[in-house]
Amino acid sequence: MIKIFSGIVFLLLISSVKAQDFQGLIGEPLFSTTIETQFLNSEKIKEASFSAAHYFDRFKNSRIGVSARSFELDNNLKAVPNYYNVQLGLNYKHYLDNERTLGFFGTYGSASDRRFKDTRDSTISLNSAYRYNDRWIWIVNYSNNRTFLNNIPLPGFVYVHEQSRSRTFIIGFPFVLFIRPVWEEKFTIRYLGFIPYNHNLRLSYNGFTFLKPYISIEQAPQVYFDTARTKDNERIFWFERKVAFGVEKSFGPVLKLDLQVGRSFDREYFAAESFGDKHHNIVKVDAGTYASFNLKTSF
Repeated sequence: MIKIFSGIVFLLLISSVKAQDFQGLIGEPLFSTTIETQFLNSEKIKEASFSAAHYFDRFKNSRIGVSARSFELDNNLKAVPNYYNVQLGLNYKHYLDNERTLGFFGTYGSASDRRFKDTRDSTISLNSAYRYNDRWIWIVNYSNNRTFLNNIPLPGFVYVHEQSRSRTFIIGFPFVLFIRPVWEEKFTIRYLGFIPYNHNLRLSYNGFTFLKPYISIEQAPQVYFDTARTKDNERIFWFERKVAFGVEKSFGPVLKLDLQVGRSFDREYFAAESFGDKHHNIVKVDAGTYASFNLKTSF
């Protein structure tokens, strides 16, 4: 169960930068890179992300990582700058008696159109996780760049109902992870959700030994500070939903390739202090087709 704890409490240290609400709680492989391009006539969107982590040789309980994401939107209705999210993270675990574990981890970076130009554009996420037993983990998260309840420490919990290579059911606050084979194990359903706005649902086909095709639907807002804003707490929110077809290909136990083509819709961006305040200044963006390339490895 120690590996389960490590994966859960790291589910946010070097996570996909899209999961900005609780950045630092969900872990990625030791190296991951994604290139995504969306294209249509009037708007063009380009996204690229990178994350990497490294264990200290002398301190096996420590891990350091860096992640970065760029977001470029060319819109003929309004000039919008390019936004970037660069994060540096550090994780430490301390082993207690009776197999209990205490973890501290956090990230510091910049999510804005001008990286590290102003300290008011800096992002901070601090987390602590206490593993009480094989089932229960208690967590506390602070962030100054959530989509909701910004700058407020939030307590949470994780309950591990089931955890194996093929079946997983983990429920709690702020997220739910569900993996289950269905239809005589020919398909696998996977759902990962971050309360309240981040959701990812995937249905994979297990009938091939050399690759795994899938269909997916997801939504995930992105949040950035604009250096020209007049209110310190005001941010730029980008939101979209995606439906996609993709294939996963594993090259041995440490390397995985993910190719995806899909449709992005319900796209919009606006300036507000929280995601729930989107009542004005909303700019709608037409639906578009996108393609993405993702490479993950552990070493």
